[in-house]
Amino acid sequence: MTETPQTPPTWQPGMRRKRVRVERPETTVIDGRPSTRMVTTEEWVALPPRDWDEIIRRGATGVAVVVTLLAAAGTTASVGGLLGRMLHPGVAYAVGAVFTSSWLVCLGIEHIERVDVDRAARARTAGWVMLLIGMGAVITYGHEMNQLPAGVVGSCLDLAAKGLWWLIMGLDRVQLDAGVAHWVAEQEQHMAGRFLLGTRLARLNRRAVQMRASGPEFQAAEAILAQAANQVQLTAADTSGQAAPVSAPAPAAAQAPVSGPVPDPSGPAPSTPTPPPAAPTPPTTPMPPPASPAPTTPPATPAGTGASGSSEQQAEPEHGGGQGGASGLRSVGPLSIAAAVRQARTEDPEQSDADMVDRVLELRGGDDGGNRLKFTDTVTRTRRRQEAKDRKTA
Repeated sequence: MTETPQTPPTWQPGMRRKRVRVERPETTVIDGRPSTRMVTTEEWVALPPRDWDEIIRRGATGVAVVVTLLAAAGTTASVGGLLGRMLHPGVAYAVGAVFTSSWLVCLGIEHIERVDVDRAARARTAGWVMLLIGMGAVITYGHEMNQLPAGVVGSCLDLAAKGLWWLIMGLDRVQLDAGVAHWVAEQEQHMAGRFLLGTRLARLNRRAVQMRASGPEFQAAEAILAQAANQVQLTAADTSGQAAPVSAPAPAAAQAPVSGPVPDPSGPAPSTPTPPPAAPTPPTTPMPPPASPAPTTPPATPAGTGASGSSEQQAEPEHGGGQGGASGLRSVGPLSIAAAVRQARTEDPEQSDADMVDRVLELRGGDDGGNRLKFTDTVTRTRRRQEAKDRKTA
C-alpha cells in the first residue's frame, strides 16, 4: 500500500502563482514493513503580490548608481586633465577619482550615523565640503580650457549624483524622539565598550602567549616581579612588627640604669653588708643586654648602607639570619623559582612533576605567588627548560 501526504490547494482566484518542482516522501508498506522514498512532483505555489514600492526603490537606486559612475568619470577626466600638466597622466587621473569617492564615503557614514544627529551632521558637512571642492576643480579646468560653461555644467554632475543618493537614503531616515535616540546611542556605546574591551584583552593575551613562547625572558620577568611583590609584603610585615619592640625596649633600657643606681647608695651602708650580693643579682638578668643592642642595631643597618660590607656581615649572624625585623630591612626574599628548581633537581633528578612542585614550594617557604595553578605551570616549564639546556650542553 502506498501513502502520499496530500496538501489542500492553496490557490484562489486572482492570486499569483507559479509551478515548481518539490520532493515529497512516499511510504510503501508491505507485510507491515514500511519503505519510504522521495518522489519529485510539480506543484503550484502561491506568490505574494508585487511590491511596487520596492520595485521603484530598486529602479531609483540603479539610476543613482549609473549617474554616480558617469559623474565620477567626468570629474576624474576633468581633474586628471587639470593635474596632468604637473603629474604623470596615470597619477593625475587616479587622483581625480578622490573627489567623487570622498563625498560618497561621507554620504555612507551619514547614512550609518543617522540615529546620532551630531555625528550625522559632521559627516553631512564633510560631504558637502568634498563636493564643493570637486565642483571647483571641474570649473577651474573648464576655465583653463576657455570652456567655462562646459566646466559649470560638468561640475553639476556630482551635485546631481549626491542629490539622488540623498533622496534615496532619506527613505530610511526617520526622525526619532529625543528619548528613543538617546536610548539607542547609549546601547551602541555599551556594545562598543564591550567590543573594545574584548579586543584589548584578546590583544594582551596574544602578546602574553607570544612572549611565553619566545624564550625564558618572560619567565625571568615574572619571577622578578613575584619576588619584588613578596619582598614588599615581607618588609611591610616586618616594619609593622618592629613598631612595638623598638619602642618598648627603649623605656626598659632607660629605666634599668635608674633602678640600678638605687641599690648602690643603699649598698654601701655598713649596717647591711649582705644585701649587696642580692642587689646586683637583678641587674645581671639577661634583659638589659638584649635590650641595648636591639634598638641600636636595626637603625644602624639601613643607615650603614653606604659603609663597608663587613658591618653588614656582622649584623646578619647577630640577628639570627633573617628572623628578626632587621632581615626585612635587608630585603632578604625567598628563592626564585629557577633556583629552587635547580636545587630540587640536584636533590632528585628523577622525581615527578608533582613532587618537584611540592619541593620547590617547600624551598620557597610555601610562597606560590597567590596562584597555585600558575605556580605549578611555571615550575613545570622551568624544569623542562633546564632539562633541555642540560641535554644541549651534555
